Amino acid sequence: MKMRPVWAGLVVTVVLCLMTGTTHAQEKSYSADSFDVEITVEEGGSVLVTETAVFNFVGGPFTYVFRELPTDHTDGLSVLETRVDGVVYPVGENAGQVEIEAGDPMRITWHLEPTSNAIHTVVLTYRADGVVRQENGTDALYWQALPDEYDYFIGASETVVNYPAQVQLVSEPIVVAGTAVTSQSPHQVTFTTQDLQPNSPLVIQMGFEANSLISAPPNWQTTQQTFTTQIPYWVGSAVALFLTGLAMMISYRRRTTLPPTTTKLTTPEPPGKLSPGMVGLLVSDGATPQWNHALGTLFSLAEKGVLVIEELPEQKWYRKHDFAVKQVEPVANLTPHEEGFLEMLFTDKDGRATSLKLSDMGTKISGSAWKKYQEPLQHEIKQAGFLNADRQTMRTTLMVWGGVLLVMGAVILFIGAAVLSDSFGLGPLALAIAAILLGIIGLILGGSLLPLSDMGAETAVAWKEFQNYLNEVSKGKQPIDRHV
Repeated sequence: MKMRPVWAGLVVTVVLCLMTGTTHAQEKSYSADSFDVEITVEEGGSVLVTETAVFNFVGGPFTYVFRELPTDHTDGLSVLETRVDGVVYPVGENAGQVEIEAGDPMRITWHLEPTSNAIHTVVLTYRADGVVRQENGTDALYWQALPDEYDYFIGASETVVNYPAQVQLVSEPIVVAGTAVTSQSPHQVTFTTQDLQPNSPLVIQMGFEANSLISAPPNWQTTQQTFTTQIPYWVGSAVALFLTGLAMMISYRRRTTLPPTTTKLTTPEPPGKLSPGMVGLLVSDGATPQWNHALGTLFSLAEKGVLVIEELPEQKWYRKHDFAVKQVEPVANLTPHEEGFLEMLFTDKDGRATSLKLSDMGTKISGSAWKKYQEPLQHEIKQAGFLNADRQTMRTTLMVWGGVLLVMGAVILFIGAAVLSDSFGLGPLALAIAAILLGIIGLILGGSLLPLSDMGAETAVAWKEFQNYLNEVSKGKQPIDRHV
């Protein structure tokens, strides 16, 4: 089982930074002949760590190495000394200096003189406070001697753990992740491994007598335990939020009752003389015009002789056929949405055209020109008495609040978790999930609430009966009524 240790181990990445002026860049690779860790367990639960890596650089040049030390399962980490080939590196950003960036993880970067085809020994000594934790009646040490991810080979690795003479192990040392040979001597345990492929971690665990190293859990563990005890309250708050919000949404939704808008009946005759655009909007949701409604308007105008649709002679490798839509001549007595449709098709910033490729019509629906058709159609259906203002308001309110809750929950879940977890643990995620669920329900309730008036619903049902008839005719289930 892969575990995250008290501190995540050493991650050393050697990065190509500078190139020489040669014509062909040298091939570069690196490996660690050895990667050794010496750990001294101190009374109070801190550990003093010295890590020594012998790197073999092939090709080059290489100009820096870095490693990252997560600090989440410690009460703090302080770098005591950094060396390369026995030379102490002072803090700085120039060659021969080390750069230390606080945070989680803490990043340590050695700035090397440009080096090629060389072996260098990199050493880091630091102290990690609050590492030993209380667990199952013991003082437990978890340690990750080798990181989870690294892209180089390690020839051999030896991890030596020294502990105080008055402290006794209460169980055999365990290799939690990776493989290693374990040996013991008085007050010392050694873990040895070799020929490691990239990304081969090593996590160890040792249990000591209770209260022999620490008398109280470290601060990070106390905080974690506090967060754990608070989880039921967070979950309870999330459940209360969800149930309250759900009850409010359902109660709000039930303020209006819409007549049935579905039917399985058929009729062979159109129930009226509405335009195809208005009919399409009525039988969908009555709120938002779609592209198929515009196509109905297109063919209606073609039937009236306002437009003609002609096949173009040229062909493309990705499209065998294309068509041109042309306006024949202006026609009086068009409805506002029909005039808006023509305006949408043939007018742009360059002026008025008389022809448009059918393949280019998709750009019209995705651009601002779509409003020239959408808004008049929505106005006409409202003026005809097919919409109910209260239902429109309820629909908008539910969908807006649904969207707000969905976004808020997502922000807390995916962004705020990283910030809030340090102060509150994972408890706020329960509230985020409740908000997301409420947001989804709000969008569903709002989307299912049609803004049609009673007359609009009745008219929609009548046209759906005619639509059902046309569907059955297309499937051969009904004969064509020649009188229609």
